[in-house]
Amino acid sequence: MNDIYRDICEKLDWSVTSDGDGNIELEKYSPAGEDFIITVGEERFVDNVKAYAASFDQEEHIEMWVAARRSGTSGVPPIKELVEDAQAIDDMLRELACALFEAELEAVGA
Repeated sequence: MNDIYRDICEKLDWSVTSDGDGNIELEKYSPAGEDFIITVGEERFVDNVKAYAASFDQEEHIEMWVAARRSGTSGVPPIKELVEDAQAIDDMLRELACALFEAELEAVGA
């Protein structure tokens, strides 16, 4: 990962960690306090972040937490908050993907 992309991630409050095997872990807390983590391949990093952002399914994310609460996980927020948080996570991912894509375009002189 180049320094420009790392700086963009960190400016948007994403923690960046390389696993040493060609993957990058991006971590950020959601407004509801979820420690949200994604892992994408370092090769074609921007495309991988864009693909993850495009495929994030808010309903699936909400359902995961509802199921976790039903199985006994404590601290899961009420459904209304889960819905708002899933939207915020979607917004966070799109903001990151757009910022990285803009930097990629600038780098190639488009």
